[in-house]
Amino acid sequence: MEKRMDTHTLYSLAKVYTESAVSSVFSENDLICIIAEDKTPYYVSLVDSAFAAYRGEKGLTGYLALSLSDEQTDSFEYMEMEQEQECLLCLFNNSRVDIEEADYQAIVDSGVSFDDGMYPQFRSKLQYQYPWYIEEHEGKDLIQIFRAVLFAKEYFASYKKTSRTNSFSYWLDCLNLKESGGKEYIPCIEEQDGFFVVTARILQDEAYGFSYPQAFFTNEEKQRYYKRMKSRPGKILYTATGMLPEPMLGEKGGRPLFPIYQLVYDPQAHQILDIFMVENYEQEHGAFISHLLEIFEKEGKPQAIHCFGKRTLPLLEKIAPQMGIMVVDGGKNEEIESILMDMMHDLFTEEGHEHHHHEEGCSCNHDHGHHHHHGDGCSCDHHSEE
Repeated sequence: MEKRMDTHTLYSLAKVYTESAVSSVFSENDLICIIAEDKTPYYVSLVDSAFAAYRGEKGLTGYLALSLSDEQTDSFEYMEMEQEQECLLCLFNNSRVDIEEADYQAIVDSGVSFDDGMYPQFRSKLQYQYPWYIEEHEGKDLIQIFRAVLFAKEYFASYKKTSRTNSFSYWLDCLNLKESGGKEYIPCIEEQDGFFVVTARILQDEAYGFSYPQAFFTNEEKQRYYKRMKSRPGKILYTATGMLPEPMLGEKGGRPLFPIYQLVYDPQAHQILDIFMVENYEQEHGAFISHLLEIFEKEGKPQAIHCFGKRTLPLLEKIAPQMGIMVVDGGKNEEIESILMDMMHDLFTEEGHEHHHHEEGCSCNHDHGHHHHHGDGCSCDHHSEE
């Protein structure tokens, strides 16, 4: 039986954190790695009245993608990057009207008193899910993170880091470590036998990047069948995938999530052949392949597929050649952009539909009949490249 989260300790530490003005010492770019009890690394970035603790490799990748994105990133792509984040969020200095009843109740129950305007709020952010209330194990991780960050403030003061403008360079000099073009070090704090131990860890930003699932046939008979199917001369299909910009409640309830859609379009007939959505793309991308194969049965096999959205080419680049279909990156295409805009508009401006996604159990699968194809003989392997 897991022991209950110690809310008194959690809120006490949040209070000490604010009173210690930790964010006056570390800037947003002073990334600190803190190792949780179960050895999960959290990469912590602090701003004025908040911090985010990015969890594991996914978390670090998300943080780096956001921090390295440039001014040119379009707003939709930037929003999708925000939803790719995996982190624990702490928001400080909230007034009573800013926080939800459940948060206020948790503070009251903790027995720790805060002045109005100083209330903390904790949220858990999972990839493609709406920020939600923290769970037991996340509360324990936050306690460890608070303790380590408070320790870091004192520890780095002895290495001449007493304000945001000081870097970790004096500390690195004392360790005889030199940062060079491709080598950046970050402090890593881990508790061992009741004491915090600080080491330097290389931040390998080149090693990280989002990898998206790839599909390929594992069933040779199926592969031969589609390989032998005659292509329609000159036939091209457009396939676009992406994230819906508003959260919806999944079939199981719980945290609202951002579904991933697939749109298949025939540019020669100017006709949408299919729109389909899944709640968890990592697990359910096989359904997108099933839908494409159904289209080939009905409409004939294309000679080429033009791919739009960052998931589409990885998904098809192995399976399409197995069928003798050429896949190319579609690049910028006004026709498909305008179709996607219309699709979003239709989805989110239906009468009364737009503001009630989380409340009334709107499910993301608008195609229940086809939802479980990949369970019954879809021959694409659900192979995610890590």
